[in-house]
Amino acid sequence: MTTSHLKSFKRAFPFRELFKKASRSAIIYSSLGSIALVLFLFNLYVIVDLLDTYGRLDLSGTDRSELSGYLELGEEITLDRQEDCGLLPTVWRTRNDFWGMPIRALYRQTELLHRNTSALVFLVGVAVGIGFLRSVLLSRARRCSTSVALDVVSRLRRALHRQALRLGPGDFEEQQHAHVLSLFTDDVSKIRDSVSSMVYGLGRYPFELLVLVIVSFAVHWWLAFECLLPLAACWYLVTRERQRSEAARRLDEDRADARLRMLAESLSKTRIVRGYGMEAFEHEQFQTYLERFCADVSKVKKGERWSRWVCRLLVTFSVAIVLFLVGSKVVQAPYDLSLSSAILLLVTFACMHQPLEALRKLHDDNQDASVTADRVYRYLDRIPDVSQAVGAKFLQPLSKSIQFEAVTFSLANKKQLLSGIDLKLRAGSVAAIVSTDPLEARVLAHLMPRFIEPQSGRILIDGEDIAWVTLESLRTETAYVGGSDPCFTGTVLDNIRCGNADYTLQDVTEAAKKTHAHSFIVKLSQGYGMVLGEHGEQLDAGQGFRLSLARAVLRNPALMIIEEPTSELNEDTKSLLEDAYNRISVNRTIIFLPSRLSTVRRANTVIFLHQGKVNMFGSYADLVKKSQLYRHWEYMRFNEFRNQMSPPE
Repeated sequence: MTTSHLKSFKRAFPFRELFKKASRSAIIYSSLGSIALVLFLFNLYVIVDLLDTYGRLDLSGTDRSELSGYLELGEEITLDRQEDCGLLPTVWRTRNDFWGMPIRALYRQTELLHRNTSALVFLVGVAVGIGFLRSVLLSRARRCSTSVALDVVSRLRRALHRQALRLGPGDFEEQQHAHVLSLFTDDVSKIRDSVSSMVYGLGRYPFELLVLVIVSFAVHWWLAFECLLPLAACWYLVTRERQRSEAARRLDEDRADARLRMLAESLSKTRIVRGYGMEAFEHEQFQTYLERFCADVSKVKKGERWSRWVCRLLVTFSVAIVLFLVGSKVVQAPYDLSLSSAILLLVTFACMHQPLEALRKLHDDNQDASVTADRVYRYLDRIPDVSQAVGAKFLQPLSKSIQFEAVTFSLANKKQLLSGIDLKLRAGSVAAIVSTDPLEARVLAHLMPRFIEPQSGRILIDGEDIAWVTLESLRTETAYVGGSDPCFTGTVLDNIRCGNADYTLQDVTEAAKKTHAHSFIVKLSQGYGMVLGEHGEQLDAGQGFRLSLARAVLRNPALMIIEEPTSELNEDTKSLLEDAYNRISVNRTIIFLPSRLSTVRRANTVIFLHQGKVNMFGSYADLVKKSQLYRHWEYMRFNEFRNQMSPPE
């Protein structure tokens, strides 16, 4: 993980956000949960002490007088031996400890604590209540952490959505969609989980670890120090051994995968092996690689077993040291450390394992999320090729001509699609752009609404360079209809008017009638109110294309660029499209990217591109008559006998 990865994660979730709003609440709830854990441990200590003493207390004469004064009784305790007195032995033993005061106060105020059975019931009830309270507090902390994470991912997804709208139109090869979708779903979800875990973990585990250390030192500071040293060394060594084992395992697994691929290669060489009589040689080679593969797999398993045994031995040795140190205090100096204090100390040490492991895992998850965040911000930091110039002018509707002057365009991989295109189209005409490489025609079409920018040259509409006009006015007058444009999740009405409430149902209906979309819309169960999209009604290719045409016609653009669908259309749809083309071509400039020969023939002008240049420009009849290359292209693309011809048996 590099510094840039860390910076990316900090951009997604700055450290200062830990102390704001829901993050602060998560930290508070987690801290209260840690305090509840301490209370639970001390409650456990009192229960164990009650079970250890059986509620019996032996006193001397001096002790009786001191105990009476300590409890502030009105009369002296007369008996040397107190039986079934509940928490009284604990109160007496902890009188010099800092937690003795609250135990004494609780004993004096609670009558139930004066007898063994009632005290036990009361303490168990308190333990259950504290456990429930801790669960509620941690649940609230996790909920607040989730809320913080959702705010972060909502911000990222809004940014990705805006960036996709800025960069998406330039993806004419449609290669970035899967990448953006992965960022939007998988990567942002990883960041969400990491932020949630970080807010929850940093709010809970460091403070929980701190209070556990304080508790252990409060019980017996020197013994706690002696025990924590081997435990800390054990945790460090086990962590390092796990990291070493994981790195070795990955290396061995990669080596084993390479062996497996070499074994699989022989499966594709059967013809050569049998044809040249190589069976014996091939069997020998296969057996050699199979033995090596098995050896690699065995090495992985052996390494894992060895690592597990090393970790077990380290843990066993450390636990043995701690048990010896604590046990010696109980056995050799019973008045120095009671059994209940020893159990409290051991339970406290055991509770330290979870926060330590959680913090280690949190560090690993944060590294993975940092790499993920870096991918997201690399995409967000990309500068769109198309932007609006300062002081851009409003473009009037096309009325004279469209002109390309020395237009050049290359892909990022340096492949040149357009090379010095010079071209002029008359307004009001119907043109078709065809090319030996389909990308060339698509690039030329995408340049007109400025979905992409040429590397050199310029495009003029009525003498105005479109690089210096507003994008809004340009795209208002230049509508692009894709052959496979998807439907949005929404009603038919919403899909045609694209969220613009200024268009009435009558306007939408008239546009749909022009493109013959109305005929299938009224047959839907809910008509124009039918929900379309991924979670609604699905349209076939012809219906979706006619709906896309209606969407464009509704805006009445002066220039319409129509990319026909490549899917096979039935004869009824084809005839409906022919009539729709006749209707929408009136008083409008139409440029087709055709997928049918009939569309090429209907154009006044056909532009034939080959190797980035205009190979031929003219009517369909001129191209067929004068260009052998075009005739070859048409035969390869549209000749039905060639497409239906099957190889001889």
